[in-house]
Amino acid sequence: MFTMDDLLEIAIKMEENAGAVYIRAAEKINHKELKSMLKWMAGEETSHVLWFADLKNKFSLEIDEADLKEMAPQVLQDMIGEKTLSLEDVDFNKIKTVSKLLETFIYFENDTIMFYELLKMFIQDTKVLNGLKQIIIEEKKHIKELKTIMSSLP
Repeated sequence: MFTMDDLLEIAIKMEENAGAVYIRAAEKINHKELKSMLKWMAGEETSHVLWFADLKNKFSLEIDEADLKEMAPQVLQDMIGEKTLSLEDVDFNKIKTVSKLLETFIYFENDTIMFYELLKMFIQDTKVLNGLKQIIIEEKKHIKELKTIMSSLP
């Protein structure tokens, strides 16, 4: 079973993993616009890590743990199995084109949004909910930027 603390820890790990992968990818890519965007996205992921860590450390979220235990486990279990959603599981050596790399990042960003949409259901604090909604908006912007670069590829 998952607790809210577990969910926040998953969110932190997801954001840390994404930021690290985006930085590593930016170091290996010659595509100037994509390199710049990945560095920007990594910075945003770092700010998301800080937001979730602060939330975990400072806020006492008032949620009904019974509701969380009833509603979340199957969805989360289907979504993440035994580990957090992670780009670390991707074998980047098998990705041979920039287009496929972008597809991988878009897929991950969509999974992240889906996880945060689920998390929203258990947050009652308006300030926290608004912060999470802002992060979702930023993740959607990542997807839009990735798709823009993808559409400009030959």
